[in-house]
Amino acid sequence: MKYAIASLRFSIEDGGGPYYQQLMDQIQQGIVSGELTVGDKLPSSRLLATSLGVSRSTTSRAYDQLIAEGILVSELKRGVFVASQMAYRVERKAALNAASIDALSTQSSQKVSESSPQSQYMGFDAGVDAEAFPSKEWAASMRRSWLKPDYQVMQGGYLTGYPALKTALVDYLYRVRGLECQAEQILITAGNRDVLQLLQHALSSGKDKAVNWWLEEPTYPPIRQAVGQNSSMQSIKIDQEGPCLPEPIQGENIAILTPNRQYPLGVSIGSQRRQKWLQTLQEASSPWWVIEDDYDNEFVYQGRMEVPFMQSAQAHERSKNKVFFVGSFSKVLFRGLRLGFIVAPMAHVTLLAHIQSKIGMSASLPMQPVVADFLIQGNFNRHLNRMRRHYRLKRDMLLAYLSEYLSTWFEWKKPSGGMHVMIEFKAELSRSQYGQQALDCVVAERLRQQAIRLSPLSLHYQHAVEAKVGFVLGFSGIDESTMQHLLLTMRSVLTAMFAKTDGG
Repeated sequence: MKYAIASLRFSIEDGGGPYYQQLMDQIQQGIVSGELTVGDKLPSSRLLATSLGVSRSTTSRAYDQLIAEGILVSELKRGVFVASQMAYRVERKAALNAASIDALSTQSSQKVSESSPQSQYMGFDAGVDAEAFPSKEWAASMRRSWLKPDYQVMQGGYLTGYPALKTALVDYLYRVRGLECQAEQILITAGNRDVLQLLQHALSSGKDKAVNWWLEEPTYPPIRQAVGQNSSMQSIKIDQEGPCLPEPIQGENIAILTPNRQYPLGVSIGSQRRQKWLQTLQEASSPWWVIEDDYDNEFVYQGRMEVPFMQSAQAHERSKNKVFFVGSFSKVLFRGLRLGFIVAPMAHVTLLAHIQSKIGMSASLPMQPVVADFLIQGNFNRHLNRMRRHYRLKRDMLLAYLSEYLSTWFEWKKPSGGMHVMIEFKAELSRSQYGQQALDCVVAERLRQQAIRLSPLSLHYQHAVEAKVGFVLGFSGIDESTMQHLLLTMRSVLTAMFAKTDGG
């Protein structure tokens, strides 16, 4: 790493285009020509602005854009340097700029249609960190569970799930969640969408009365899409105590709740609110059902893990019989596993098993013995403990970068758990008007043009008037360099949107 100030001479000309663009072009040309080499340190934005007679926002904007593109790299308290292998990248960028835009767009469209849209974009990821996965222990579980494979597994039996996995789950849920159940109550699923399909058949099909689905406001958008196709949707408001109790309306009422860590707000239900929900379920004269989603509750970084909302061992029997507890392995082990589970009230087990047999099992049966062994050997608990420490460090890293790069525009709270941080535009900015679009959607669209995908907070709301404006930033599934690149690019876009005209 070289620390000498780069010797390239910069100049600004009136009529030569935006000042910041002139600086960017000169830096990139200097790298291609060899005047700037890997590790060369550039002048500070303040020094460069003074020497050129321009505002500091001009030089900062040029640096920020090149940092976002990976051409320069910023080191805290040290300065801005030429990144490694940048000459190639600059030449490649120039070649791409000279290519036909129409042809490039056509190729991109073809790629998107041939593969997952996610693969074409970089973004904040609240999935698992694949680099930290215990591959050796998992491979051992695969070997043990398939040395003498179960005949029923090979024949596609066990429609409600592999018995050893269900038994292991009974022990795990009681020890960690305080949830007391029997193996017969557990149905293994392929995840939340599979759960919703099963429960829609069980609770909605063939009903003479209207079935009202109550969703949290805000909520995870795919849940609204899955439920709302053929159902009446109502909203449950969220405050600092968690999900508010709505007034039930005529017909059957089914609520989907994330009480221990509400998505995306991160609010945990208060003890008094929890008791009111339990009492309502116990005494309600109209039919009330709750689907309790145990979202993100494995990862708590401060304090103790909350007691489950309604399916706890302490809940009244009548209220417990109205709650379907839903969990997933995909958020803990790996996304491609696509295994989850339902803990159903005993009265509904036979019906759910019958529906499962009619529509077929979506969950991977061959993977279930592997997960069972992973649990029985204690590797699941050890993995969870490691990942709690690992994700806590990632959370703290994201918060530090947010403070460094985006504190001008956003506010946020340090989450006590989970795999994402929610940031909101400051009040004076959130009211900014961009036609009919919310500000976070406008910013997301501009970043999408740079192949970056963000999750706007406003899109998690059904009612735009009540929507908060900001972003949901997952931190668990991305590395530090990607995190920094994304935030620097966001800063560059926001600077361009909000900066005052400086003559450039």
